[in-house]
Amino acid sequence: MLLLSFERLGMANRQANHIKAYKWIHSLMKSGCNVYQTKHELEVVTNDFPEGHIYPAGTILADTDITPPADITVDFTDWKNEYFVSVKRLTLPSRIGVYNGLNSAPFCFDPYKSVLDLFELEFEELSDEQIRQGALDNIDLFIVPGGPDAGESYYAGLGKKGMEEIRQYVLNGGKYLASCAGAYLPLSAKPGTPQSRMWLNIINATDSTGLDYWRTGTGFVRINLNVHDHPSLYGISYGDPSTMDVIYWEGPGIETIDADNITILATYKEFLASGSDKPNWSVSENQCAVDSLEWSNPLSQERFNSFLKGKAAAVEATAGEGKLILFSFHPEFGSPVTGSWENSLTHLLILNSVYYLCSEDV
Repeated sequence: MLLLSFERLGMANRQANHIKAYKWIHSLMKSGCNVYQTKHELEVVTNDFPEGHIYPAGTILADTDITPPADITVDFTDWKNEYFVSVKRLTLPSRIGVYNGLNSAPFCFDPYKSVLDLFELEFEELSDEQIRQGALDNIDLFIVPGGPDAGESYYAGLGKKGMEEIRQYVLNGGKYLASCAGAYLPLSAKPGTPQSRMWLNIINATDSTGLDYWRTGTGFVRINLNVHDHPSLYGISYGDPSTMDVIYWEGPGIETIDADNITILATYKEFLASGSDKPNWSVSENQCAVDSLEWSNPLSQERFNSFLKGKAAAVEATAGEGKLILFSFHPEFGSPVTGSWENSLTHLLILNSVYYLCSEDV
């Protein structure tokens, strides 16, 4: 049994090239190999650690004798039946649909497409018309990137029929992954206020100031990772405190209406920089970070404190039989700190969420 660890080591990863390692894992899965992911810390006797070694949740075990590429860090262990209580079998969704309708913004859609391409995950673009005609019926995972507004612009192309198709897709067991405007979309109005046709109104969470996204702006922020053993955070969070620096671009400050069916995965912790409060480091290797600093509506410390600090930055939610992972910020934009866009660990939030939403326990 081949073992691959993806431990986060500061801003790095145990794998020198974690993207290449995951792509190789996906090639194994597509060839029919059984690939498993540990659900919690697991002590394993390996070739490198005959005395035993504790590996974190999210470690990969692959039932194969295929030799990995030389620059992928692997170890080997004997398979034990008791592992089955500690792992889930990973499966890739057969059909991923990514929303690319009338008001899906290219500056948000294109990075999501690039992340999926980076991990060699196949997907299809879905237009408003396709969704209205029932295209979601055969989709395993529906991804909704950000848009130019706080989600309300999607109604213009989807219309009442398209919105209802998405609502029923989720309620009937669909899997939904989204960032920014896509995270606004499933929210509900505050209690005592009329429900908006611009929102799906399917989860017990809201944005306290509704659709007024312009109040915040864009910038670099630090989030606190709240649920350290959650599958969406594998390879990123190992206990309290655990933080991550991300790019925020006018996403919702999510508040729970009712704690039932909502798990807060991360909260906004600290303002770092923006176009009006320039960072003292270079972000030239990440065009998304460069673009965020040039946006006409910069985030500020005052705005951060008023509208985001302590609010949910990422949540898991259930609606009917469906499951959702929502990111208020933009994991697809990569890291706002140092290094290239391609090597950003924020992309693992997306990949982990794909695994989590689409894989089942053994």
